[in-house]
Amino acid sequence: MINYGLSRVFRDIDDFINYYFSTLPQSALYLVLPFNVKSSNYRSNLITKIVTLPASLKPKFIKTSLILLSQLAISSSTYAILTATSSHVITGNAPQVVALLSANKHGFAVNGVFYSEASDTLKSDEVKEFDGNLTLNDFKVANYTSTDLDRFDNYRDLDGDYADPQQPFKVDSTYYWWYDNSGKRITGADIRKAIGCGSGFSMPLKLIIQSKVKTYSEYGIPKESEQLILSKTYQIAAKSELCYAKPNSAIIYPEHQWGKLGDNPNLNYRMYWNSPDGRTRSKGGGGYTQDYVPDYGFKAVTHVSGGRNFPTTGFPGAKFQLVMAGAQTDYRYQIINNPGGGVSIDENGMVKLTSKPTGTVTVKAILKRNPSVSYDYSFNPTSIWAIPQGDIKGVYDTAVKRCGGSNNVVGRYELTNAPFTSRDDDPAIFLGGILTRAIDGSLFSEWGFINQKAYPDSQWRGGVYWTRDRSSYSTRQYHIYADSGHVGEGDDSWNNYIACKG
Repeated sequence: MINYGLSRVFRDIDDFINYYFSTLPQSALYLVLPFNVKSSNYRSNLITKIVTLPASLKPKFIKTSLILLSQLAISSSTYAILTATSSHVITGNAPQVVALLSANKHGFAVNGVFYSEASDTLKSDEVKEFDGNLTLNDFKVANYTSTDLDRFDNYRDLDGDYADPQQPFKVDSTYYWWYDNSGKRITGADIRKAIGCGSGFSMPLKLIIQSKVKTYSEYGIPKESEQLILSKTYQIAAKSELCYAKPNSAIIYPEHQWGKLGDNPNLNYRMYWNSPDGRTRSKGGGGYTQDYVPDYGFKAVTHVSGGRNFPTTGFPGAKFQLVMAGAQTDYRYQIINNPGGGVSIDENGMVKLTSKPTGTVTVKAILKRNPSVSYDYSFNPTSIWAIPQGDIKGVYDTAVKRCGGSNNVVGRYELTNAPFTSRDDDPAIFLGGILTRAIDGSLFSEWGFINQKAYPDSQWRGGVYWTRDRSSYSTRQYHIYADSGHVGEGDDSWNNYIACKG
């Protein structure tokens, strides 16, 4: 029998422990144990350790410890009758938002498909390519909400308080910004521009998405956390592509890319430039074929040009640009086939013809961010090679002598595809017939509005040029207007500019 100075006599230490723990109220035991071990798993483990502890301790120490424990149990029973509210108020540290990978839930939808790192459809350290016909408005950024956060994974309180079950988190509006690869923010009308061919956007684009988040504890003082910004950046690019070959005249004179036959006899059927209702060829010519795209030039892959690429004609000082998806500087350019050595290309994809090639020229555009991606473009500008004679003007005989014979003066169909008829047959065509933009072996039809400003390194002048062809309606000579390709006829004594065949 054992008596530890208490009123009851116990058979042994086990009898003592069993007595006190069997009679200890559950609420008191709950309050005796520390806050962070109140769960049943932790509590049962701790009680087991308390029960087995005496076997390894000295009786005097056991006596002292158990008396203290019994007193603590008694005082805890008294504390347990306090109200639930007063017992749960915790004064200390503010709760905290634990970000972890929560920002990965930021994302956007394109054509009904949602993209985010959390859904494993994007990775922030990789470039995701999309169709170049999309605009930035087609990327629908999703609003981040409190349901994107977890009250256990994304909440922390150093004092052990739980997240408020009614409002564990508060999320402000979701904000986002677009930047190109040079760090320039994309705003305004550019948001509505297709990201691919000719956009000028340096790739990859950066989409930055942010939300401001706070969390709230259930009983703590302070109850509200500091604001945390959840930010995510994605890299997005248009699919790389060689899109167009753009004549330099479309860069210098974008307002004079195609014409429409005039309809006013009082104005001598003066033509109209870039008329929306004049895009297709009419009886008087004008417009453009399906292989020409206003503001961009001729398609790199043609459909109605008999398999030919622009240009099929040329002259010293001719220039055109390879128009790429994204920014021109996203690519590196080189010539891989240059028969005759008369062609060059610069860092912006501008191709320049200095002399007549002796065969097909091939240039290459290499994507800088992935050099394994490249595009070849081949052309042969030798169907007609014209050599304009600069400021020299004269009668038709002067043109013949300058070019070394009438056969060496350029012909009507080598310069333009504009129609012509007599005034009696159709005055509108006679006075206002105009070229159609096409890849068809006629120089002005391919290269567009021509003068020295349009092609600074050439010897073209804005005006009228002799041809070697006689009119089908008179004994006069055909001549061609360099700006519009309009066909006229004039006496041999007229003074016109001269262009010879090369």
